[in-house]
Amino acid sequence: MKMNLTTELKNMEHTSSLETALESLQFVPGLWVNGKYLWLQDTMEKVLYDEALVIKVKQEQIHAKIHLSSVYVKNHSHITKHIHVLAMHHFLNVGQENLTFVSPIENHIIHHANTQVYLVNGHCNQASMKEFTTVPLWNAYTDRIWSSIKKGNLKYQPMAKGPAASIFKMTASIAPHQTRKLDTWTISGSNKNELILLEKALIKKHTSIS
Repeated sequence: MKMNLTTELKNMEHTSSLETALESLQFVPGLWVNGKYLWLQDTMEKVLYDEALVIKVKQEQIHAKIHLSSVYVKNHSHITKHIHVLAMHHFLNVGQENLTFVSPIENHIIHHANTQVYLVNGHCNQASMKEFTTVPLWNAYTDRIWSSIKKGNLKYQPMAKGPAASIFKMTASIAPHQTRKLDTWTISGSNKNELILLEKALIKKHTSIS
C-alpha cells in the first residue's frame, strides 16, 4: 500500500517508544574554522570571540518520527570566513548493538539499532561540499576523526559496528555580518523505504531545506 505522505506528516501522535528512540540518538553540532574545531556539547549557543563567530542551535520535534535541528552561524567580523559546519549523531547507550554506515548513492547516513532504523541527513544553502564518515564512539571527540585538521578534511570510514558516531560536514563561506544555516534531521522507522518516503515529505513540506 502506498504511504499517504501528507497524512503521515500530519499525524502528530507521539508513541513513547519512538520518542525514546529519537531522544537516544543524540545530535551534537560542531564547527571547524582556521584549523581549529569545537563541539557544542550540552549547549545550544557558543561565541567564538577570536573568530567573531556566534553559533546557535534550534531543535524541533516536528513529527513522531522526525527530529529537525537548525544550526545558525553568524559572522560578526569584517572579513569573509571559510568554515565547515559539523553534525555528529550517536547513541547514548554505548552498549547498544548497532551498525552505522554511509549511503553515498542516496547521500545520507543510516544507523541500525535493534529493530529500528535511523536516517541522518542535512542541507545547507550554498554549501560547496558535503562529506560523510563514521567513527568508533571512543574516537568521536578526538583528533582521530580528521585526515587533516589543518585543511578540515574528515577521515573517511564508510561503516562502523558497535558503539559508533556518524559525522558529516558542509563547507561554506560567510560574508561579513552574514549568517549561514545548516539543517539536519533524524528520521526513525522500521525500514529504509519508509525513511526515504518520510524524508521526501519533509523536504517537500519545509521548502527552506529543499
